[in-house]
Amino acid sequence: MKINITNDLKNPSESEFEIVERKGRGHPDTLSDHLAELLSRTYSKYTLEKHGAVLRHQFDKLSLMGGKAEVRFGGGNFRSPVRLLINGRVTSKMGNEDLFFRDLLVSTAKRFLETELRNFDFTIDCRVIMETTSNRTRGMSDNKLKGSSPINFRFNPRTLKDIPEHAKPLSNDTAVGCGWAPYTDLERLIIEVETNLTSDYAREKFPWLGSDVKIMATRIRKEVDLTIACPQISTLVSSAVEYEKNCQTIHSIINEVTKKYSHFEKIGIHLNTGDDPKQEMFYLLYTGSCIESGDEGQVSRGNRLGGVISSRRPFSIEGLSGKNPSYHAGKVYSVAAWDIAQKIFEQMKVPCEVFITSQIDRLLDDPAFIVINSDKILDQEKVKKIVEEKLSHLNEVTNNLLEGKYPLV
Repeated sequence: MKINITNDLKNPSESEFEIVERKGRGHPDTLSDHLAELLSRTYSKYTLEKHGAVLRHQFDKLSLMGGKAEVRFGGGNFRSPVRLLINGRVTSKMGNEDLFFRDLLVSTAKRFLETELRNFDFTIDCRVIMETTSNRTRGMSDNKLKGSSPINFRFNPRTLKDIPEHAKPLSNDTAVGCGWAPYTDLERLIIEVETNLTSDYAREKFPWLGSDVKIMATRIRKEVDLTIACPQISTLVSSAVEYEKNCQTIHSIINEVTKKYSHFEKIGIHLNTGDDPKQEMFYLLYTGSCIESGDEGQVSRGNRLGGVISSRRPFSIEGLSGKNPSYHAGKVYSVAAWDIAQKIFEQMKVPCEVFITSQIDRLLDDPAFIVINSDKILDQEKVKKIVEEKLSHLNEVTNNLLEGKYPLV
């Protein structure tokens, strides 16, 4: 394992421009990411308790397919249900013992969606499509060994000995994980605006606030422009007049956040630019999410690790949510890179990017390549110590993933 240190970073906070997007709590892609990760954590804890290991699974192909709802001031109702596709490979047996996980996944999805969506009855308003398999993994033939190679049993283990990661995790794929630190002020700004609009506190104080918020932020030098879409719950808004009054409240919430960023010379705010009262076009939603109106949600199409979609940040195409937290290289290396980047900035106050690449079936704690990129000279010994410490404790990364401690979305 060689740690490569480079000085090719263009610090986004010091650049001429930034463009940063955030999909809010109720956006269909955000819902899909959160739910896929929740299903993975639920399944992992179930198999840990039952068999002492995180058994192989992947829910990262989960999709939420849009339903159809009628909305009107003061009311609304579903016309056709949302469809939830739980798709991927899952270990369904340990030896001869069946794992009864399907009801557990469905009940987890029910609790999550009924918490996140308003006016939503999972039993009536959601149709579940379960498309899981336990098909064997790649890389073996059916010649002389007739399917008896150890790799044949990774999703159908006879005992824990059939799962390499139980003893010493092997990388499941050739992949790259990347992280960075610190946040720029623009990234902090849009995260704070979105969370102020969609938090549990905001929902309690302003129950008419919907959660399918989307923010696009542009900074040209010291001038910032925010385009924000923020829905209102149709059953709790009686008229266009009340809708407009609520929009003023939304402006006030946003302004309270932007006051903290007075070092920007200007912050322009554009709210619900698609509204057209003459055409009766208002951002009204029955559930608070566009999943009710045909919009689709898929894992990895939303916010990247760190909670933003930034044009000036590195990221891989790995869909992190729903992947196995114990051996999936793209996922484990991404959050390990995130931890390393935070630690380097914490100790040295130097912005940096971290890249870790794997090779299939190589030991997970021995990456193929590591690159630490910054805009300043780093203390190589300190960096090496931080990296080696993280890679020697990847079980802590897995445990933190199981407890939901990383900003995956």
